[in-house]
Amino acid sequence: MTDRPIFQKKDLKRTQLLYQIVQEEIKSYIIQNSLLPGDSLPPETELGELLGVSRNSVREAVKSLETLGILEARPGAGLFVRSFSFDPLLQQLGYGMLFDHKQLTDIIDVRFHLEYGMIDRAVLAVTPDQVAQLNTILAAMRSAAEKGCYSAEADRDFHRVLWANVDNTIVGKILDVFWMIFRQAQARSAIPDPPRPLATYQRHLPIVEALAQNDIEAARLAMQRHYTGIQERLSQINVGQINGQVGNNHKTSATGQPSTN
Repeated sequence: MTDRPIFQKKDLKRTQLLYQIVQEEIKSYIIQNSLLPGDSLPPETELGELLGVSRNSVREAVKSLETLGILEARPGAGLFVRSFSFDPLLQQLGYGMLFDHKQLTDIIDVRFHLEYGMIDRAVLAVTPDQVAQLNTILAAMRSAAEKGCYSAEADRDFHRVLWANVDNTIVGKILDVFWMIFRQAQARSAIPDPPRPLATYQRHLPIVEALAQNDIEAARLAMQRHYTGIQERLSQINVGQINGQVGNNHKTSATGQPSTN
């Protein structure tokens, strides 16, 4: 015997794919019964009987909900509500934005407003150790730039460290996903590397200087200037290439990876 809430049997309206209907019913069951992470659900067989569908349809719905981070299937134990996380959604976002030029430019626009809008939080949360880390990354970026190369990994690390101390667990993850979207899109398009790596380094330097001085207005101005390089390169995208034709002549960074900033 179990004290689990009763799953009401109902006739399903087949206006969607069957597994999608089952998926919505399971989510409704969780919400209506105020289930918490770790609470159990009826077994797949019972769900199939109550919803009047095959176990395969239930299993497909469960797998989809696992991918979304809503359910967890424990072998030999059953189905359980999972602790909520944005990670699965962010992973899907990275894939879904790869194939459309307009969506890519929109992503860059959103990324700019996130970084610009929250840079005051970074300034208020900055520590001497963080400034030291950023200066170390800048030194690596400058070293590569003086050799005529662009370091994509140094660029990515810069932004990871920039947001590391902000009291928000989501912003850094979202911005890193946006970074990966741009990088992956570049790998299959004609988005060029920064033509002047030293200028890219110089667009990052004022951000660190503003952080070190706890100057919010200077940080905002530095972030605004930083994005001009990305916007310049986006203007060179060949729409046909970004929608499916791999660019044959785009450059790679000093690390062998496409660039984003």
